[in-house]
This record gives sequence, structure tokens and C-alpha cells, in this order.
Amino acid sequence: MSLSLRFSSLNLQNFAAPPLASYEFDNIYSQAQWQQKTSWLRRTIAAAAPDVLLLQEVFSVDELRQLLLELGYSHFAAAAEPLLVDGHFYLQPVVAIASRYPLKQHRLPEPDAALLKALGLHHFHFSRTPLAATVYLPGIGACDFYGVHLKSRRALTAVLEQGGSDTLGRFAACAQRGYEAAILMELVQRQQQLHGHPVVLGGDFNDNLQSGFLQPLTMPRAALQLKDSWDLWSDAPQARPATHYYGAKGSVLDYLLMSADFDALQAHSLAGVSEVHIRDQHLLKPDYQLDAYSSDHAMVTVTIRLRH
Repeated sequence: MSLSLRFSSLNLQNFAAPPLASYEFDNIYSQAQWQQKTSWLRRTIAAAAPDVLLLQEVFSVDELRQLLLELGYSHFAAAAEPLLVDGHFYLQPVVAIASRYPLKQHRLPEPDAALLKALGLHHFHFSRTPLAATVYLPGIGACDFYGVHLKSRRALTAVLEQGGSDTLGRFAACAQRGYEAAILMELVQRQQQLHGHPVVLGGDFNDNLQSGFLQPLTMPRAALQLKDSWDLWSDAPQARPATHYYGAKGSVLDYLLMSADFDALQAHSLAGVSEVHIRDQHLLKPDYQLDAYSSDHAMVTVTIRLRH
């Protein structure tokens, strides 16, 4: 029987332990609400049982590390430290990774300053620092994981502060997201050329993968091309479940992209995608007692089956 592995991605939505707040000074969970949120998270992770888990919208890093350790994830890394304002409320959440197998976090190289200047991006920075880590997986060996949380669709504050319209601010946010995708892939390609490891890039993209702003993520480049894991699943249904809802409108915003090492149609691939599961019960048919403080995103879980 061939070995299977699972990779998941989940936006935790305001994972900030009381008495600290997220985004606004009064956005604080009560102890009961926090207990409900962490209980939901424990159940969700246990049901999906991923081997590697990419997480977004993390404020309370230490609390998350401890929760995951209790679930059997002894290897953990966060991309950065969230910004705590006045010792009271968090801004700028971070992304994290948890694994059942050893991992080594590493910094992405800085974008080339001359290239940024040529692009007119003199002060570019990611809205949330991407996370890069090598996980040592059974049957595969070293695999590079990249956790991302790309710029949201909310208008750029800097544009609004200079008198720009909301329309202009929202376009600037989309452009920022596009630059984040393009520059990230330049850095991922550079790492892949150095080490040749299989690649998994996942998280909350805050846009549909078919958007022109996200095209750089799946464009062929040298020996590396990432594909949507949904497209690598030969038994995928025609109707793809949404991973986020705004009112009644659903969108697919959460993805796991994979290198050709996970494409079963490639002769020299290491594995193939046998299932993609969207855990969305809390969005479609929520039980208030269980789901009131869950997440506004679905968990995406990809199961791969090794070829040998």
C-alpha cells in the first residue's frame, strides 16, 4: 500500500487570545468565546489530520504553537512577529506552519533592489511576510513549503489618506497583491534553482486564481511551474466549493499550489493528488454552539499518494 500524506491551509480569522484585541481596541474575545474558537480549531484539525498545516491570520503565536503541540505537531514556525500596538491590540497578523515532521524555517532572499527600482517599486514590502520552510517528508525528503496571505481587497489606506477615491484605493490593493504574487514567485524560483526541492505554495490568496493579478503564480518559469492542486486531482467534481463567503456570494480564495513533483501525469513525479477536501460545514450549515467563533474561511486539505 502506497504512502499518503496530507497538506492543509486555513485562515484562522482573528486568532488573538484575550485579553488582547485584533485590529480594533475593543475586538476582544471573552474567555468563553476563545474557548469556543480553540475547541472548533482542535476538532477541525483533528478531522482533517494533515501532516503539514499552513495557517494565516495568526496573532497569538505562542498560544497557537502550544495548541498544535498538543495535537501532535511538534514542529512549528511563524513568518514574523505580529505588530502589537500600545500593548493592547494587534495589527498585521502573520502566517505560520505546523508539521508532524521536522522542518527548517528559512528566510526568503530580499527582492533585488535594482529590479524593484526598474518596476517603480522603491518601497515595496509584502503586506504580510511570506513564510518559507523546508519540511522533511517520508518518501519524499526535503520539500519547500511557502505560506502566504496576499493583500486583501480593502483599499490601500495610504491612497485614501492622500485624498484618493475608494475605487483608486481598491485598484491599488489589487496591484499590490499582483506585485506580491510576481515577486514571491521570482524568489521561489531562485530557491528552487538552488536546491531543486519539490514545492508547495499555499494560503489565502484573497483573489481567484484566474485573476490577472495572480497569473504570475502559475506561469511557467525555467524548471518550475506550479499548478492548482484541484486541477491535479483527476476525480475533481465540476462544481468547485467556495472557501469564503461575502453574504451569499461564495469565492475560492484559498489554494494549495504544487510543483510537477506532485503531478501524476509527469513521468518523473514523486506523487499524485488523490483528493482535495474543502471543510466548509461551519460556513454552509453552522451550528451556533460549535461554529460561532470558527473562521470565515474553509479549510483546504490535499491528499497525495506517493508513486512508489
